[in-house]
Amino acid sequence: MKKHIILALTNPVDGREDEFNDWYDNIAYPVFKTMPGLIPLGRFKAADVPPQFEFERKNDYKYLSIYYFEADDPSEFMEKIKNSYSNYPDFGISPTIDTKCFMEPIFTSLGDVNFEPKDRYNK
Repeated sequence: MKKHIILALTNPVDGREDEFNDWYDNIAYPVFKTMPGLIPLGRFKAADVPPQFEFERKNDYKYLSIYYFEADDPSEFMEKIKNSYSNYPDFGISPTIDTKCFMEPIFTSLGDVNFEPKDRYNK
């Protein structure tokens, strides 16, 4: 099976950030944790730091959530996830998400996947 990650890049609607975070922490995250095969790896808020390179694109996203799954066909896996939403009547896309600035790309591993925070350079 191939290993994949989903990068959920989001922003809250202006003036609704507290509601956005409450929805994610108390509705979305608990639902995602129970979806078969989907493993939430964590949620992050963008750090306010200058770009490392002068040619670097500006970050348009305030929040990032990362999910992991294994499947031979990521489209088929995502279709199963989408079809499972009906099993979670309290879950729906929150009106606090800025849908004009939302992106959820999926990436497939090209090799080893290391989620352990260890230094690979020490021998």
